[in-house]
Amino acid sequence: MRGLLFRRTRTIEYRDDIPDPTVELPTDAVIAVTRTGLCGSDLHTYEGRESARHGVVPGHEAVGEIVSIGEQVAHFAPGDRVLVPFTTSCGECSPCKGGLAARCEKGQLFGWGDPVNLTAPALQGGQASMLRVPLADGTLVRIPEGTTDAQATLLTDNLPTGWFAAERSDPIAGEAALVVGLGSVGLSAVVSLLAMGVDPVFAVDPVEDRLARAAGLGATPMSPGDPALPAGLASVVEAAGTSPAQAFAFRSVRPGGTLSVIAVQTDDHFPFTPIEAYDRNVTVRFGRAPVRSVLTRLLPLIEEGRLRIPDDSIVTHPAEPLTEGPDLYRRFAAREPGLVKALFTP
Repeated sequence: MRGLLFRRTRTIEYRDDIPDPTVELPTDAVIAVTRTGLCGSDLHTYEGRESARHGVVPGHEAVGEIVSIGEQVAHFAPGDRVLVPFTTSCGECSPCKGGLAARCEKGQLFGWGDPVNLTAPALQGGQASMLRVPLADGTLVRIPEGTTDAQATLLTDNLPTGWFAAERSDPIAGEAALVVGLGSVGLSAVVSLLAMGVDPVFAVDPVEDRLARAAGLGATPMSPGDPALPAGLASVVEAAGTSPAQAFAFRSVRPGGTLSVIAVQTDDHFPFTPIEAYDRNVTVRFGRAPVRSVLTRLLPLIEEGRLRIPDDSIVTHPAEPLTEGPDLYRRFAAREPGLVKALFTP
């Protein structure tokens, strides 16, 4: 099959001779990928901020059509059009039943291999023309009728993650909130907070293009040093993933407020002290979004028209060939203006 391979830090390789995935277990499905995303968290391994095994297909955002299933897959069939949340989940363990599918007891993260324990199988990722999906019944989600591939790709990670972050900031309808970092997840958090009745939503990022996108979604854009930015907000979402952004977000929370940190963390220490958190009674929440669990309550809101999938504002490069993958990784890592979300067409 065609696909990308993570070779080493800052080296992604395109190949057209990667072995095709097959059904290995009776609970597996294999899909032909029609769209796959390049996510900000893919840069953690690419830039060397997080260790990962070399030689693995990266990517954890994929949509496509089922081509084969194992004999124990009961809820899907070949030909079904599906989206793949970024972690597998069984749907039966305590975390899954409790709404935390991202911490499924049997779950795996697509596109990552343990760099230390080389005997542990790596789960190949979605930046390829085909993808094996373990625990298919508990992982896969049918794509709603009328949903485009670009919209469905946002549902594999970014929009549910933004919604989860917004929920966990304890938003108050009619009151202000703040989103720090306006990549695809931050913009998704903006849309989510607005759908929850928050008003206004202040959106902070140093990149003018991203501020304009947030404004187009209905937020009030602000540069990080803007003196007009109000302090002491009840609800703050940090979606940038850097220590300076997290420190800024923490300073923006009022006593008794909530900071929801959704960006993948790679630093060893918080940029604020336990004393500072204690003295202000701030609630701070971290953790991976349980996309499969969130979609259960998110899809009805989308179908009812209460939440819009903002692909027109977020997806800047909707149909890039996989052959451009190495260059797109480089451009994305360089924070190229105008590049927010890129999707590959295998």
